[in-house]
Amino acid sequence: MKFAYYPGCSPKSTTSELDNTTKKIAEKLDIELVELKEASCCGSVEVRLRNPDLYHALNARTLAMAEKLGLNILTICATCQLNLAEVNKNLRESHELLERTNEVLSKVNLSYNGGVEVKHLLWVLLEDVGVEKLRDKVVKPLASVKVAPFYGCHILRPKEILGFDDPYNPTSLESFIRTCGAEPVHYSGKTKCCGFHILFVNEKLATKMSGQHLKEAKDNGAECVVTPCPLCHTTLDAYQTVANKELNIKLDLPVFHLPQLLGLALGMDSKELMLSKHMVSLKNILDKIGSV
Repeated sequence: MKFAYYPGCSPKSTTSELDNTTKKIAEKLDIELVELKEASCCGSVEVRLRNPDLYHALNARTLAMAEKLGLNILTICATCQLNLAEVNKNLRESHELLERTNEVLSKVNLSYNGGVEVKHLLWVLLEDVGVEKLRDKVVKPLASVKVAPFYGCHILRPKEILGFDDPYNPTSLESFIRTCGAEPVHYSGKTKCCGFHILFVNEKLATKMSGQHLKEAKDNGAECVVTPCPLCHTTLDAYQTVANKELNIKLDLPVFHLPQLLGLALGMDSKELMLSKHMVSLKNILDKIGSV
């Protein structure tokens, strides 16, 4: 398997452990990643709302770079997944938009013909690698660890753009958790917004939202959380102490990036997975599974 790898902004800066671990598990699973090092930001929510033409051009440039390589794109950020997939759909469905966007791309000697698929790491693991192969690769099952899946918004909705899982009753993260040998915890907050995109406008509201999801997960028996999005991870982990203050509780609920949880099951240690970068300690989980 070979993909054009688009890490996005956060995994190259604030959540570098996600980029690092993705590359390490890819090696173990014989996935070749060709990083699109010259690709730009997907525009997040802000560019999409303020300047639609720029939003389409930015993402079409990334799509065109992958198409030039003859590869589909692998993402590790839910927001990047949504934006790239939305632009891809729009360009495929509107010849006028495609022509207008290609006129912009021609200035950097690129063009796009709609030949690329965009797939999140979670989807690649379950579909391209496959559950059976993943299970065969697991050397240290995370037996007895209760893990709360946190999907957030952008890997699920809108369904007509993403379409991999049921937007309100998803099962892909649960399947992934079981494949790692752990036990998924069910709670209603797993498909709700983490609050990241209002974090710098209304920190109080954002952290209350994330804190309520974490509290519900913990009340239902979760010992840790796993998320496929670095933006969700930032809110749930880095701002958990703020959520504690807002809700007047002590959550102390560790949050894994998706490839880190798999990395533990594949036998990697905490140093390889850069777990020391997390704000909420993962020591209790590591002690439980006998890892270091």
